[in-house]
Amino acid sequence: MKVQAAALKTTSGDQKLKFPPKKWNHSSNVDLEEVKHLCGEWDMHPLVAGILLHRGFKTQGDIKSFLHPSLKNLRDPFQLRHMQQAVELIQDAIVNNRHIIILGDYDVDGITATTLVLDFLNACGAEKADYFIPNRLKHGYGLTEASTDILLERNADLVITVDNGITAAGEIRRLNDAGVKTIVTDHHLAETDLLPPGIVINPNHPECKYPFKKISGCGVALKLVMALRKSLRTLGWWTSARPEPNLRNSLDLAALGTVADVVPLLDENRIITYHGLQVMNDKPRLAIQVLKNLKKVETITSRTLAFQFAPLMNAAGRLKDADIAVRFLLSNDRQEAEEIAIMLDSINAERREKESQMIQIALKLADEQKNNRALILVSPDFHEGVNGIVATRLVESFYKPVLILSENEGKIKGSGRSIPELNLKDVLSDCSDLLVRFGGHAVAAGCSLIPENLEAFRDRFIALCDDRLPTSLLPKLHLDGVLEYSELTEQFMEQMNRLQPFGEGNPDPLFSVNTPELPFTSLKQKHVKWKLHGNVEIIGWNLSEPFTNDLPSELAVKLGFNEFRGKRSIQLIIQDSQA
Repeated sequence: MKVQAAALKTTSGDQKLKFPPKKWNHSSNVDLEEVKHLCGEWDMHPLVAGILLHRGFKTQGDIKSFLHPSLKNLRDPFQLRHMQQAVELIQDAIVNNRHIIILGDYDVDGITATTLVLDFLNACGAEKADYFIPNRLKHGYGLTEASTDILLERNADLVITVDNGITAAGEIRRLNDAGVKTIVTDHHLAETDLLPPGIVINPNHPECKYPFKKISGCGVALKLVMALRKSLRTLGWWTSARPEPNLRNSLDLAALGTVADVVPLLDENRIITYHGLQVMNDKPRLAIQVLKNLKKVETITSRTLAFQFAPLMNAAGRLKDADIAVRFLLSNDRQEAEEIAIMLDSINAERREKESQMIQIALKLADEQKNNRALILVSPDFHEGVNGIVATRLVESFYKPVLILSENEGKIKGSGRSIPELNLKDVLSDCSDLLVRFGGHAVAAGCSLIPENLEAFRDRFIALCDDRLPTSLLPKLHLDGVLEYSELTEQFMEQMNRLQPFGEGNPDPLFSVNTPELPFTSLKQKHVKWKLHGNVEIIGWNLSEPFTNDLPSELAVKLGFNEFRGKRSIQLIIQDSQA
């Protein structure tokens, strides 16, 4: 019987999220000669060499590009469809001092993209550059009818969308008819009949030949300002009084947006994140300095962005206004930045409490649908800004597709998350006649509908899931190797760190280890800890109770350095376990 590495997670009520056992898949054997060759050529541990080979990095060029990401390997932004037309239009607006409004999204990708473009336009001397991020509850996502009203009221000459707009065909036409020029920059997928007219920069547009399709919305925004900077250089725009911006200083924003949007940290995303993290650690902007102090962070990694910084940015858009986060990232006043950071932290605490309450409601509703292969949970007590997080928690617990929908003022709207075996966006597309709006990706999507269609939508959605999901479903855990405690040296850990940044597409390596024969220490009667040789320790969060009752024989762990009060230890964090 497997015991899960966070087997139980306590919420604010009596019920707890329970996590299903996982099937452990060990990496297949690799050619020992290839491993030996890499170890000699790159001076690396065999386990590190094996991870590179398993992840498809075999040639010297591939490995060099991966281990030493170079900004020179960022592709020419003019390879993106419509980039030249967009640059010409923005350049004209800057030179003629027209009113430019950036329309962002309320998640971290959209917040950072908005900040990045606005920061650049300010450096260009665009005096009438401004931004607008819709409120999730008042205006909805992206370029909606309500947000279009705002743009028209504010008399925009040029609207630039970032991280949204690819489905806003009607709204773009409305702006164009009113004499407002538009540029859509996005990275989401869209149905052909929803594609907007005019200038659209999106690597996933069906007519775009850009070779890397997985770039984030903020990554597309970075490409836009790269192209614009080059064009303005040709124009002779940059002077001693108006110096050309160093875009390396914008990579921190691009890295934060890229990691938060959970796009694969490979290719250009890896380059952006790698160098963005260097900027954050070497010469951070004021907002990042403040966050480091607030969260007591020594070294910023991709994990820091994903689990400490991004949730604060996201919380603003979930419960309040994302405008707060943009002002924070742009701030040059320490007192203001510190006050906003404390506000964001407080909003995030409120979000966590709301999440706990919603999970309790969701678990009760899920029990009524326990025999269904997918869950559609609807309640007036669900907060629209937290639906996606709750859906993620329930997918982890039940390992089935989940839609969390808020019912409010005669409308039903929410977010869904899926498992690798089911493309959620495709299922929603096949229910489109019952929906007011939908969009997203294979594993994360959203939709809205009228209450009268709920029953029919639920029936069809469940039927499609029944048809497309395999008979047997079990979450899988991929292990990169078997680790002996004697191998855990600082040198080995430094070599493992060469594989960072970790994230989607380049996950933290996981290793199996034997459970120590020593008894563990219980921390706060919730967590477990083993102190091993030297500076090595094993931590298991929320495992004191299950491990006391049934100690497993094997642990699946990820590795890292833990820095505390100037001391550094090698830490193994338990992810799963088995008897």
